[in-house]
Amino acid sequence: MDMFTTIILVCATAMPQHDCNRDTAVDVVAGPAAPSPLGCGFSGQAMLATTALGPGLDGGRYLKVVCDRQHKEG
Repeated sequence: MDMFTTIILVCATAMPQHDCNRDTAVDVVAGPAAPSPLGCGFSGQAMLATTALGPGLDGGRYLKVVCDRQHKEG
């Protein structure tokens, strides 16, 4: 069964969205596991809504939600 890990990337505005990843992000925040990509996306949005990540950003940064697939045996 595959699970998905929610990752929130804080990216510099000067960084194109397709180039922002774990290695190039200003900061990386790991979120909860989810059973599907849809659940991962919802988890990412819920995390942003309940934390100071979104409103606390200055004009030089944006957020990107990434869902990493993790294969579990069994």
